Amino acid sequence: MRFISKLRAVKNQVYDSAYHVDLQGVIYDILKEAGYKEIHDKSPFKFLTFSNIFPPEDMEKGDMRNLIVSSPSEEIIKEMKKVVRQREKIEPGPRQFEVEETSSFDLNPEKSGTMITGTPIVIRFGRDEAKEYGIDPEEYDKVYWKKDHPSEAFIDHLEQNLAAKYERYYKRDAPERPYFSGYKLRKQISVPLHYKDKKVTVIGTNWELDYECPDREMFRIIKLAYDTGLGELNTTGFGFMNKVGD
Repeated sequence: MRFISKLRAVKNQVYDSAYHVDLQGVIYDILKEAGYKEIHDKSPFKFLTFSNIFPPEDMEKGDMRNLIVSSPSEEIIKEMKKVVRQREKIEPGPRQFEVEETSSFDLNPEKSGTMITGTPIVIRFGRDEAKEYGIDPEEYDKVYWKKDHPSEAFIDHLEQNLAAKYERYYKRDAPERPYFSGYKLRKQISVPLHYKDKKVTVIGTNWELDYECPDREMFRIIKLAYDTGLGELNTTGFGFMNKVGD
Protein backbone atom coordinates (compact mmCIF):
# COMPACT_ATOMS: atom_id res chain seq x y z
CA MET A 1 0.00 0.00 0.00
CA ARG A 2 1.18 3.55 -0.74
CA PHE A 3 0.24 7.15 -0.28
CA ILE A 4 1.39 10.05 -2.40
CA SER A 5 1.60 13.62 -1.18
CA LYS A 6 1.49 16.56 -3.57
CA LEU A 7 3.86 19.22 -2.23
CA ARG A 8 4.28 22.89 -3.15
CA ALA A 9 7.68 24.54 -2.65
CA VAL A 10 7.42 27.37 -0.11
CA LYS A 11 10.52 29.12 -1.49
CA ASN A 12 13.22 28.86 -4.11
CA GLN A 13 15.36 25.92 -3.07
CA VAL A 14 18.12 23.71 -4.39
CA TYR A 15 17.64 19.97 -4.73
CA ASP A 16 20.23 18.18 -2.61
CA SER A 17 21.06 14.50 -3.19
CA ALA A 18 22.11 14.26 0.49
CA TYR A 19 18.50 14.82 1.62
CA HIS A 20 17.96 11.21 2.79
CA VAL A 21 18.67 11.65 6.51
CA ASP A 22 16.54 14.83 6.71
CA LEU A 23 13.62 13.15 4.95
CA GLN A 24 14.02 10.04 7.09
CA GLY A 25 13.62 12.29 10.15
CA VAL A 26 10.36 13.66 8.73
CA ILE A 27 9.08 10.11 8.08
CA TYR A 28 9.92 8.94 11.62
CA ASP A 29 8.25 12.04 13.05
CA ILE A 30 5.08 11.25 11.08
CA LEU A 31 5.21 7.62 12.26
CA LYS A 32 5.53 8.77 15.87
CA GLU A 33 2.53 11.09 15.53
CA ALA A 34 0.58 8.27 13.85
CA GLY A 35 1.18 5.99 16.86
CA TYR A 36 3.97 3.86 15.38
CA LYS A 37 7.01 5.16 17.26
CA GLU A 38 8.23 1.58 17.84
CA ILE A 39 8.99 1.08 14.14
CA HIS A 40 12.13 3.17 14.61
CA ASP A 41 13.59 0.47 16.86
CA LYS A 42 12.51 -2.59 14.87
CA SER A 43 15.31 -4.83 13.63
CA PRO A 44 16.34 -5.98 11.12
CA PHE A 45 13.36 -4.86 8.99
CA LYS A 46 10.98 -1.94 9.46
CA PHE A 47 8.76 -2.73 6.44
CA LEU A 48 8.57 0.84 5.25
CA THR A 49 10.23 2.77 2.45
CA PHE A 50 9.83 6.06 0.61
CA SER A 51 10.66 7.72 -2.67
CA ASN A 52 12.78 10.76 -3.16
CA ILE A 53 10.99 14.10 -3.49
CA PHE A 54 10.47 14.11 -7.22
CA PRO A 55 11.12 15.27 -9.80
CA PRO A 56 14.65 15.72 -8.31
CA GLU A 57 15.38 19.22 -9.58
CA ASP A 58 16.01 22.69 -8.19
CA MET A 59 12.74 24.47 -7.36
CA GLU A 60 11.23 27.89 -7.53
CA LYS A 61 8.58 29.02 -5.09
CA GLY A 62 5.25 27.42 -6.01
CA ASP A 63 6.73 24.48 -7.94
CA MET A 64 4.98 21.15 -7.33
CA ARG A 65 6.75 18.01 -6.14
CA ASN A 66 5.68 14.52 -5.00
CA LEU A 67 6.57 12.14 -2.19
CA ILE A 68 5.46 8.48 -1.96
CA VAL A 69 5.57 6.36 1.20
CA SER A 70 5.07 2.60 0.95
CA SER A 71 4.45 -0.26 3.40
CA PRO A 72 2.82 -3.71 3.28
CA SER A 73 0.65 -2.53 6.22
CA GLU A 74 -2.50 -0.81 5.01
CA GLU A 75 -3.15 0.45 8.55
CA ILE A 76 0.24 2.17 8.81
CA ILE A 77 -0.30 3.89 5.46
CA LYS A 78 -3.81 4.95 6.49
CA GLU A 79 -2.63 6.52 9.76
CA MET A 80 0.44 8.18 8.24
CA LYS A 81 -1.68 9.66 5.46
CA LYS A 82 -4.06 11.06 8.09
CA VAL A 83 -1.16 12.79 9.90
CA VAL A 84 0.24 14.27 6.68
CA ARG A 85 -3.20 15.59 5.69
CA GLN A 86 -3.41 17.45 9.01
CA ARG A 87 -0.02 19.07 8.53
CA GLU A 88 0.34 22.37 6.74
CA LYS A 89 4.01 21.80 5.92
CA ILE A 90 6.78 19.25 5.84
CA GLU A 91 10.36 20.45 6.24
CA PRO A 92 13.16 17.99 5.43
CA GLY A 93 16.19 19.98 6.56
CA PRO A 94 16.32 23.43 4.93
CA ARG A 95 13.68 22.47 2.33
CA GLN A 96 10.09 23.53 2.96
CA PHE A 97 6.88 22.33 1.32
CA GLU A 98 3.18 22.95 1.81
CA VAL A 99 1.06 19.79 1.70
CA GLU A 100 -1.51 20.31 -1.07
CA GLU A 101 -3.09 16.87 -1.37
CA THR A 102 -2.60 13.30 -0.13
CA SER A 103 -4.14 10.11 -1.51
CA SER A 104 -3.51 6.38 -1.14
CA PHE A 105 -3.26 3.64 -3.75
CA ASP A 106 -2.02 0.10 -4.16
CA LEU A 107 0.60 -1.22 -6.54
CA ASN A 108 0.08 -4.85 -7.54
CA PRO A 109 2.33 -6.98 -9.74
CA GLU A 110 1.10 -8.28 -13.08
CA LYS A 111 1.47 -11.97 -14.00
CA SER A 112 4.71 -10.86 -15.62
CA GLY A 113 6.33 -7.47 -15.51
CA THR A 114 9.36 -5.33 -14.83
CA MET A 115 10.16 -3.20 -11.79
CA ILE A 116 12.56 -0.27 -11.85
CA THR A 117 14.42 1.50 -9.07
CA GLY A 118 12.96 4.79 -7.93
CA THR A 119 15.92 5.11 -5.54
CA PRO A 120 19.19 3.09 -5.69
CA ILE A 121 19.38 -0.43 -4.26
CA VAL A 122 22.06 -0.91 -1.59
CA ILE A 123 23.68 -4.34 -1.08
CA ARG A 124 26.54 -4.87 1.38
CA PHE A 125 28.74 -7.85 2.27
CA GLY A 126 30.85 -8.82 5.21
CA ARG A 127 34.56 -9.40 4.54
CA ASP A 128 34.28 -13.20 4.38
CA GLU A 129 31.24 -13.08 2.08
CA ALA A 130 33.01 -10.67 -0.24
CA LYS A 131 35.99 -13.02 -0.54
CA GLU A 132 33.68 -15.92 -1.46
CA TYR A 133 32.61 -13.97 -4.55
CA GLY A 134 36.18 -12.97 -5.41
CA ILE A 135 35.65 -9.40 -4.16
CA ASP A 136 38.60 -7.76 -2.39
CA PRO A 137 37.23 -6.26 0.86
CA GLU A 138 40.38 -4.14 1.25
CA GLU A 139 40.30 -2.64 4.75
CA TYR A 140 36.52 -2.37 5.06
CA ASP A 141 34.28 -4.37 7.41
CA LYS A 142 31.34 -3.88 5.02
CA VAL A 143 31.72 -3.88 1.24
CA TYR A 144 29.16 -2.22 -1.04
CA TRP A 145 28.25 -4.10 -4.21
CA LYS A 146 29.58 -2.17 -7.21
CA LYS A 147 29.09 -2.56 -10.95
CA ASP A 148 32.51 -4.19 -11.40
CA HIS A 149 31.63 -6.94 -8.88
CA PRO A 150 30.03 -10.25 -9.99
CA SER A 151 26.31 -9.84 -10.72
CA GLU A 152 25.74 -13.19 -9.00
CA ALA A 153 26.74 -11.60 -5.69
CA PHE A 154 24.14 -8.85 -6.15
CA ILE A 155 21.27 -11.15 -7.13
CA ASP A 156 22.05 -13.73 -4.41
CA HIS A 157 21.99 -11.12 -1.64
CA LEU A 158 19.03 -9.23 -3.12
CA GLU A 159 16.89 -12.37 -3.16
CA GLN A 160 18.14 -13.61 0.23
CA ASN A 161 17.21 -10.25 1.74
CA LEU A 162 13.74 -10.36 0.14
CA ALA A 163 13.18 -13.95 1.33
CA ALA A 164 14.13 -12.95 4.89
CA LYS A 165 11.67 -10.04 4.77
CA TYR A 166 8.95 -12.38 3.52
CA GLU A 167 9.55 -14.91 6.28
CA ARG A 168 9.62 -12.23 8.97
CA TYR A 169 6.49 -10.47 7.71
CA TYR A 170 4.32 -13.48 6.83
CA LYS A 171 5.80 -15.88 9.41
CA ARG A 172 6.07 -18.65 6.81
CA ASP A 173 8.72 -20.06 4.50
CA ALA A 174 9.51 -17.97 1.45
CA PRO A 175 8.89 -19.47 -1.99
CA GLU A 176 11.84 -21.03 -3.78
CA ARG A 177 14.21 -18.77 -5.67
CA PRO A 178 14.79 -17.28 -8.18
CA TYR A 179 12.39 -14.36 -7.79
CA PHE A 180 13.62 -12.39 -10.79
CA SER A 181 13.71 -13.76 -14.32
CA GLY A 182 15.94 -11.04 -15.75
CA TYR A 183 17.91 -8.02 -14.65
CA LYS A 184 19.52 -5.00 -16.26
CA LEU A 185 21.98 -2.68 -14.49
CA ARG A 186 21.32 0.94 -15.39
CA LYS A 187 23.77 2.96 -13.32
CA GLN A 188 25.88 3.15 -10.14
CA ILE A 189 25.39 6.09 -7.79
CA SER A 190 27.30 7.42 -4.77
CA VAL A 191 25.02 9.18 -2.27
CA PRO A 192 26.38 11.26 0.64
CA LEU A 193 24.46 10.96 3.91
CA HIS A 194 24.96 13.83 6.35
CA TYR A 195 24.45 12.81 9.99
CA LYS A 196 24.94 15.15 12.94
CA ASP A 197 28.35 13.75 13.82
CA LYS A 198 29.60 12.26 10.54
CA LYS A 199 29.27 12.03 6.78
CA VAL A 200 28.85 8.64 5.12
CA THR A 201 28.95 7.84 1.41
CA VAL A 202 26.56 5.07 0.34
CA ILE A 203 27.02 3.26 -2.97
CA GLY A 204 23.86 2.03 -4.67
CA THR A 205 22.81 0.87 -8.12
CA ASN A 206 19.78 1.40 -10.34
CA TRP A 207 18.18 -1.62 -12.02
CA GLU A 208 15.37 -3.00 -14.12
CA LEU A 209 14.23 -6.39 -12.75
CA ASP A 210 11.89 -8.75 -14.63
CA TYR A 211 9.57 -11.08 -12.73
CA GLU A 212 6.92 -13.77 -13.25
CA CYS A 213 4.00 -14.42 -10.88
CA PRO A 214 2.59 -17.84 -11.82
CA ASP A 215 1.07 -18.42 -8.36
CA ARG A 216 -0.11 -16.69 -5.18
CA GLU A 217 3.20 -17.10 -3.33
CA MET A 218 5.24 -15.43 -6.05
CA PHE A 219 2.64 -12.66 -6.29
CA ARG A 220 3.05 -12.04 -2.56
CA ILE A 221 6.82 -11.86 -2.60
CA ILE A 222 6.95 -9.52 -5.61
CA LYS A 223 4.28 -7.32 -4.05
CA LEU A 224 6.35 -7.24 -0.85
CA ALA A 225 9.31 -6.01 -2.92
CA TYR A 226 7.15 -3.11 -4.12
CA ASP A 227 5.71 -2.43 -0.66
CA THR A 228 8.83 -2.60 1.50
CA GLY A 229 11.68 -1.95 -0.93
CA LEU A 230 14.62 -4.05 -2.09
CA GLY A 231 18.04 -4.40 -0.52
CA GLU A 232 19.16 -2.51 2.57
CA LEU A 233 18.56 0.94 4.12
CA ASN A 234 14.93 1.07 2.96
CA THR A 235 13.94 3.45 5.77
CA THR A 236 16.76 5.76 4.71
CA GLY A 237 15.09 6.02 1.29
CA PHE A 238 16.93 3.33 -0.68
CA GLY A 239 15.54 0.47 -2.76
CA PHE A 240 12.18 2.11 -3.49
CA MET A 241 10.67 0.31 -6.51
CA ASN A 242 8.22 1.34 -9.24
CA LYS A 243 6.63 -0.45 -12.17
CA VAL A 244 8.10 0.18 -15.61
CA GLY A 245 5.58 2.32 -17.47
CA ASP A 246 3.84 3.75 -14.36
